[in-house]
Amino acid sequence: MPGGDIYGAPYGCSMKLRQVPSDFIVEEVSNFTPEAEGRYFVYRLEKRSLSTMEALEIIARRAGLRPKQLSASGLKDKHAEASQLFSSEKPLSSEISDERFSLSFAGKSSRPLTAAFIDENRFKLVLRGLNEWERDAVAANADELARFGVPNYYDNQRFGSNMHGEGFIAKALILGRFEEALRLHLAVPHRKQSLRDKQNRRLAKELWGQWEAIHRRMKRSPEAALIEFLVQHPASFAECFERITPPLRIMYVAAYQSFLFNESLRRFIEALRDSGDLEVVQVQNRAGFIPMHRRLSESQMDTWRAAQFPLLGPRTDIQATPLAAPYIRATLEAEGITQEMLELKGLERTRFKGAMRAILLMPRNLHVGNVQEDDLNPGRWKVETAFTLPRGSFATIVARRLVLLPGRR
Repeated sequence: MPGGDIYGAPYGCSMKLRQVPSDFIVEEVSNFTPEAEGRYFVYRLEKRSLSTMEALEIIARRAGLRPKQLSASGLKDKHAEASQLFSSEKPLSSEISDERFSLSFAGKSSRPLTAAFIDENRFKLVLRGLNEWERDAVAANADELARFGVPNYYDNQRFGSNMHGEGFIAKALILGRFEEALRLHLAVPHRKQSLRDKQNRRLAKELWGQWEAIHRRMKRSPEAALIEFLVQHPASFAECFERITPPLRIMYVAAYQSFLFNESLRRFIEALRDSGDLEVVQVQNRAGFIPMHRRLSESQMDTWRAAQFPLLGPRTDIQATPLAAPYIRATLEAEGITQEMLELKGLERTRFKGAMRAILLMPRNLHVGNVQEDDLNPGRWKVETAFTLPRGSFATIVARRLVLLPGRR
């Protein structure tokens, strides 16, 4: 059954999230307005137990379209019930639907949908498997969360491409190790992949470099097409990498970019802790430590509410964010890279694009129910919560904060 501990040892907790799809419900709040004329057809997608990319791949295949002819405004969790919009270059039949997803026509648009069409996301979560200490902490945590927010970290969903634990693909690109980046994409299986994808990657891992042998035995897939290219161009690793579909290449870059943001924010918070200006509890996710504050002073609230840290690109002006600058530099130094290396020399279509991100997340319309006995986990407790977050913020960060216990600092 999907779900399980979203924390990492040794600073974890017993909370289970997404134990069943209805434990995690997300509704996209869109600013899309139907147009009388438009070349794109917009649909509402209701899905469960499918990622957005998986759903769009199925829809494209059944409709006889290429995946790039469909465009979603956002990527929603697989182990959830989600409602969101996407656009298609062609009209679609509702008969494409099955027990995992359904489509309904929402109107036309002159532009394909992108993240800019999302204003915010509404969440309803059930946090399960709480022990008695977490049960007793929820009420006070909810009050602190409503008053002081939580650091606006990226969480595990952003780091799915690093689940194998062998390193970030984008870091290999930064270092010019194109074969290594391609190997991480093609030859490192992880537990959440389909059986076909795992088998293909195990084969590539076993026979890496023997392109013809791999191609003869690999099941038909996008990965097989990359191996076929290597049969013809054995050493063209950079060019082969750029044949990976754009959404995946974007995801690989975003994962490392998000890691750099998290690490810079972590260093900022730990500096305040070390100076005695902030009470911090250490938490860990898949990509590292993400310390969380309990309270902020009035002046700290003013500073944090206004502060943004950059998502680094090669031309980001680090000096323009003096609050973040020393922690960005420390993060780059620890990673053994420079900002200039984000240019990704040797690649033409894979890019780091700079942006800004708020460092403080203040959930809107936060509601936390009474703690109840957990019907799925005997001897444990559960609590239901609902809230609204801006585009790009993670509900699982809010969930972590709600069950936070005093811990190692």
